[in-house]
Amino acid sequence: MIVDLNLKGNLAIVVGGGAEGLKKVNSLLTQDCKILVFGDKINSQLSKYVKKKKIDFKKVKLKDASFLSKYKPFLVMAATDNKELNRKIVQKAKKMKCYVYASDDPEVSDFSHPSVINIEDTVQIAISTGGRSPAMARKIRLQAEKIFKKTIKKEDIYFIKLQQIARNAAKAKLETQIERKKFLYSVLNDSRIKQLIKDQKLKKAQERALIMLKEWK
Repeated sequence: MIVDLNLKGNLAIVVGGGAEGLKKVNSLLTQDCKILVFGDKINSQLSKYVKKKKIDFKKVKLKDASFLSKYKPFLVMAATDNKELNRKIVQKAKKMKCYVYASDDPEVSDFSHPSVINIEDTVQIAISTGGRSPAMARKIRLQAEKIFKKTIKKEDIYFIKLQQIARNAAKAKLETQIERKKFLYSVLNDSRIKQLIKDQKLKKAQERALIMLKEWK
């Protein structure tokens, strides 16, 4: 079962500033969470993220997982090249009731980490082998990515963003989920909005959706 965790506003800790740590950070960047990386060194890409204030980094030589006690993470990802240290991090995180993942051994993790197709930070499609073969998951992702990037058009991305705006506005006016669902489908099927989206006039499409909500009965 693939589950998309809601990490918004929560702290995610990544231990390891190398290539594996970078992969884990990249998977978290679209989740609107706080990202804190620990390691005795950091690669160039992670360093750029620090400068852009996308993540925080603490340079430290770790021997055990006691450092976790100072924080209240929602998710911990152990991505060092030290298997023993990764195990200590997993054990400590589990005691703290955090979700935890070890990049070198999915079997001791709370979840498997799928290979993800990311389209404009809006659509994420996960390819998972349940931890059986990360290499094959990556290979399949590369094959599928070409297909999905052709299938999912710019208009689809615009519609997703518009639906989010319309849903948030509808929550303030429409009391029931059934009403909101009917309204959102009416936005999705509105011919004027379809044309505005096709013409890449997202702001006018938003205005049209809000007018529809105002007139909704």
